[in-house]
Amino acid sequence: VFFALMLTPLFKKSKHVGIVEFLATLAFGFVGLNIVLLEDFPKSFVWILSPLCQCSFLVGVAQVMHLEDYEDGATFSNLNRGPYPLFISLILLVLDSIFYLLVAVYLDQVIPGEFGLRRTPFFFLKPSFWSKHRKNYQELYESSVNGSLSFSEIIEPVPSEFQGKEAIRISCVQKTFRKKGETVEALRNLSFDIYEGQITALLGHSGTGKTTLMNILCGLCPPTNGFVSVYGHKVSEIDEMLEVRQIAGVCPQSDIHFDILTVEENLSIFAAIKGIPQNDLIQEVQKVLLDLDMQPIRDNQAKKLSGGQKRRLSVGVAVLGSPKVLLLDEPTAGMDPCSRHIVWNLLKNRKANRVTVFSTHFMDEADILADRKAVISQGMLKCLGSSLFLKSKWGIGYRLSMHIDAYCNTEATTSLIRQHIPAASLIQENDEQLVYTLPLKDMDKFAGI
Repeated sequence: VFFALMLTPLFKKSKHVGIVEFLATLAFGFVGLNIVLLEDFPKSFVWILSPLCQCSFLVGVAQVMHLEDYEDGATFSNLNRGPYPLFISLILLVLDSIFYLLVAVYLDQVIPGEFGLRRTPFFFLKPSFWSKHRKNYQELYESSVNGSLSFSEIIEPVPSEFQGKEAIRISCVQKTFRKKGETVEALRNLSFDIYEGQITALLGHSGTGKTTLMNILCGLCPPTNGFVSVYGHKVSEIDEMLEVRQIAGVCPQSDIHFDILTVEENLSIFAAIKGIPQNDLIQEVQKVLLDLDMQPIRDNQAKKLSGGQKRRLSVGVAVLGSPKVLLLDEPTAGMDPCSRHIVWNLLKNRKANRVTVFSTHFMDEADILADRKAVISQGMLKCLGSSLFLKSKWGIGYRLSMHIDAYCNTEATTSLIRQHIPAASLIQENDEQLVYTLPLKDMDKFAGI
């Protein structure tokens, strides 16, 4: 069992582990049979093969058979008798199991996988591994910011009450992947701060890097270059990321639940995994069911839920325990309008003294829910600030829509509007409607219309 466990970090699929373990058992078992059957087999070579559990096991079996044939069987009094004392085989099997377990833990830490962070091969030799002192990354962050480009034109300054409340700091982050032999840049020199007490939206179309950034914040993958910290903990350091996970709730893009369990059972299991005390577990689960209006479906199996209901369950798992940091990747995808409003109200009610970050495709959702919106395109930050700041930077202005009848004089109407707002432009005209664009700079003139 421990031998198979040692092989698991080397393969992506369990069936490959099973095949290799079976072949290794046959090969090493054949060596063990030779040890047993050949009387003149060198004993020194036997001890060299002792780290192979298959050999030690067969040698032990052979010793038991020897004791059965020539003595009263294997007893405590004769464990040290015979050509290969049985107690030595037992000790070797125990040592082999411990060795395989240690190697399995080591390989799981250092071998790169599709997800998660990996340590350096000699991580256990570093003093930082044994002394868990919290590091101060303020100097590193400031040097990174000072060396980066000036983003003052695209980033709106935060109000004074949020100064010093930077909870998530992202500086010069780059992330590249190898796809079909080509290097793909998912994130390009991304730098901004996320503040406690605010809801921040990552806004952009598919493929802009929103999910990649979320994965970095969750610790699923490290940045290729740059610096990211959550409450002073660097997310690319495994030991510090473990501390972040103690205060974070995550809703990934794909729904995670146990299909055969009910909604309430799923929440109870994840609450226990999060370490919520047993005395508070039931109360916390009931609170989440009530906040997300899932009480009518509490006894339904997860596999029988609709797409929107599964999404609500994933949000419920994320908010269990009232985490300090909430990371939601498209939390309302597939929900009906009513369910979306339920989730919005939940997040608004929980934003005080917490950090909430969510990604979305929908501008209306970001506009209603988020205090700050980070617009990401092609892996780069295009704009960050409130709705009014984004509109002033990228908005085309306001639209004036007029319903008309057959007797409306379009030219006269346009002339009248331009008397008040000279920069007004007619962008749509039909038998029932006229639509004009009005620039933001002329807002003070709108009352004259």
